Amino acid sequence: MTIFLKKKEQKKENNGYLLWGLIAVELFMSFSFLGYIHIEPISLTFVYIPVLVAGCILGPKEASLVGAVFGLASMWKASAFYVGAGDAVFSPAMSGKPIQSILLSVGSRTLFGFIAGVLYKMAMRGKHPTAGLLVVSSFGRVLHTIIVYGFMGAFFPEMGFTAANTLEDIKRWDFLISTAAVDLIVFLCYTLRRSDHATRLFQRIKKIDEINASVMRNRRGIAVMLILVLLSSFSVAVYFTNRIGSVMSRYGVSLQENASYDIMHLQIQFLLGMISLALLVVIIVLMYQKNFNYLYYEARLDGLTGLLGRRQFFQVGEGMLGNMESPEEGKTGCFIIMDIDRFKEINDRFGHPEGDRILKGVAENLKRVFGNKGILGRLGGDEFVALINYQMSREEIEEQLRRLREEIGQIHIQEEHVTCSVGVLPVVREYNIDKLYHRADRLLYEAKKQGRDQFVFGKRDVEQEG
Repeated sequence: MTIFLKKKEQKKENNGYLLWGLIAVELFMSFSFLGYIHIEPISLTFVYIPVLVAGCILGPKEASLVGAVFGLASMWKASAFYVGAGDAVFSPAMSGKPIQSILLSVGSRTLFGFIAGVLYKMAMRGKHPTAGLLVVSSFGRVLHTIIVYGFMGAFFPEMGFTAANTLEDIKRWDFLISTAAVDLIVFLCYTLRRSDHATRLFQRIKKIDEINASVMRNRRGIAVMLILVLLSSFSVAVYFTNRIGSVMSRYGVSLQENASYDIMHLQIQFLLGMISLALLVVIIVLMYQKNFNYLYYEARLDGLTGLLGRRQFFQVGEGMLGNMESPEEGKTGCFIIMDIDRFKEINDRFGHPEGDRILKGVAENLKRVFGNKGILGRLGGDEFVALINYQMSREEIEEQLRRLREEIGQIHIQEEHVTCSVGVLPVVREYNIDKLYHRADRLLYEAKKQGRDQFVFGKRDVEQEG
């Protein structure tokens, strides 16, 4: 059970901001001059660079997703009447082979992202990760070209392109220059992501996100807002196209149906480019704001242990209770209160510096066991509290408490080891945070009456007050 719970506790670092940022960069490059140059009969692109960056600093899955966005953008760009025959094969609407075009546009770029992510992962595990990173980055353009030309040869043989055409791209005058530029960009992103400053930043953002997730879980509003933004953007594009037609009709110029479609197509591209740029700005501002929020949050923590102070614990806890999910069958959250047995005696015998050391040790063990399951606080002296919103069965809670007791028992002071008494109350939504605290405090008193170094469980029944 302990091994299972430990595995369940392990969470990947929250890289959602980086992923969304790279998706925004991918879209912005796709719909701006930064991403494409045109060489007859097809367009060559540098939009594969965000895919490589995603593979390097995030992983194969994320790189595959950015690659899929790359493919969807190229598929949209190709779905216009003004594109050349070499680009039209990327559009299901223009090629006459919709399935093959989707595989060419989206499938090839998704595969490229996955392979690049796997190669970066293998390079990182090697003896010389930096050298491996540069090798994979240098091979990125070739890998992308091989896959795209290979898919073209398989699905559109009439175009006359195969993977062998990659050699022509390698012979281009700009190949070495672009390869060096890609190496530099990927290396800088990799170095920046691994820097102490970036590590601290993302740790702070993760902590604020955990607190926000505990207090508010409903994110449907954000999804609805994004859908409304996209629909509004489409309506703007349609309105703009209609107005152009009206203006031209007023001056005696009539637009063909294909021309009207292409104008709307370009307008949507423009709006998507602006939306992606706005998204990138929003992500940067949001990260900055959360970093600022963390600094404010940190200033209100208990200075000795780094846990929430009394006032902040009760404020955050009240919000958490209001948004706590209904318990699963046989599982519940819980309120935990604990203090250190004979702590006053420890201070009197060994001094306050030793007492502070023990307080820090208990706090660290409390974080290690329950830190990712709820909020933790120190109310003063040797009194610690935790409000756990992670749904667990009683057996799982007991297992975690035994683990906590064992780890606290590793804290020694001379020949003695530290023990704690604990009161545990299953969360009842009808109670506010003060009610939970006072009922759990009675259980803590009961644990001390029974001889200390143990935990006492309360009942879930709202009517049970004893």
